[in-house]
Amino acid sequence: MSQLSKWVASAVSACAIVSAVPALAADKVVKIGAVQSMSGAYAAYAEEGQPVFDYLIQKINAEGGIKSMGGAKIELILADDSSQPARTAAEARRLITQENVSMLVGTILSGQMLALSPVLDELKVPALSWWAAGSKSPYIYSLGFPYDRGYAKTMADYADWLVKEKGYKLKTVAMVYSNYEAGQQVNKYLTERLKAKGFEIVGEVPLDVKAQDQTAAMVRLRSLKPDFTAGLLTPRDGQLLLRARHSLNYHDSLFLGGTAGFADMSLWRELGPDIAKATLTHNLYAMTGFATDAQMPALTAIIKEIKDKKLLKGDIGQAAIQAAQAAMVVQATLEAAGSTEPEKIAQAFSKVNIPAGDPRMFLLKADGLSFNDDRLLNDGGAVMIQWTEDRKQEVVFPKVFATTEPRPQGQ
Repeated sequence: MSQLSKWVASAVSACAIVSAVPALAADKVVKIGAVQSMSGAYAAYAEEGQPVFDYLIQKINAEGGIKSMGGAKIELILADDSSQPARTAAEARRLITQENVSMLVGTILSGQMLALSPVLDELKVPALSWWAAGSKSPYIYSLGFPYDRGYAKTMADYADWLVKEKGYKLKTVAMVYSNYEAGQQVNKYLTERLKAKGFEIVGEVPLDVKAQDQTAAMVRLRSLKPDFTAGLLTPRDGQLLLRARHSLNYHDSLFLGGTAGFADMSLWRELGPDIAKATLTHNLYAMTGFATDAQMPALTAIIKEIKDKKLLKGDIGQAAIQAAQAAMVVQATLEAAGSTEPEKIAQAFSKVNIPAGDPRMFLLKADGLSFNDDRLLNDGGAVMIQWTEDRKQEVVFPKVFATTEPRPQGQ
């Protein structure tokens, strides 16, 4: 191992709260502020994603930096927003006005995005969110699934495909979703798309995101007797709903949901193997942007690299892949900008185009990665997976990424 490689490995393992990649020349530095939820309710996303993002930014620097700026090195300045939207805004303002960063990156979920938007509008500095499903500022770009052409379209198309191509008997649907900004928006568009495809909505079961138990919601759902359920669930709501499903021994409806509430690897740990096997592997499909067995060489390669470098202590999940893709987008944007000026960086996002099959393309997007006029991904699609009893995820939809067929209805 070269001396540089040893230094990179040492820097990654340290995972300091404030991480900086030193430049070779003081006048060739691009400062980027990473606003992350290193603590609080969303800490799991940042704890998994930030080490991967750090590593790849350091790798970009080691391989010559930003070539359009004469080899400029990227300096990361990390700030913890404690999963609190108000603090997201405060830390962003500090990074911009005191640390003089040229752009921001971070997990930045929908609630944080809303709080951050006025700050960016005022200070005119761009930000790249790994997760937000919407953008309320001309300076926020996101790798998250759009509410409509991402979440809603994927789930509605899958339900329709099960009926038309796989012979599933599905007519009635109950809308089940976490009752917060993203869940509400997805529910609105998903309801419209399901109705347009001929499904009958028999009721809505919004989940209180502060509830400690979702048994009442499951009882309400059972009374509606839908053929299937559909909606966006947070990891916590998914866990609580599946616990209630198990305790009530309710398996009559097919559960179809996105994303982490049905797809996150942490569900096996939180539910325990018995409940997880009884619920996740039976009559359930999950929408996600990542699955280890997906047929895509670039994704396979980055998973192997993350494992080989021992960047994470636990399983590799969606957060790690979102972070890896974010690093590639940062590199592509800065190369297109050729400048540290925030306005030029903001304009450069529209020039980013990472095609499908490119070694820098890790997300499962058949049309590659580029941004629409709404600053969300043009290809907002995801994949649908089914769980196996050995905790693996098999991609069943769409065909371009599928590795197996969906189970017969009722299994």
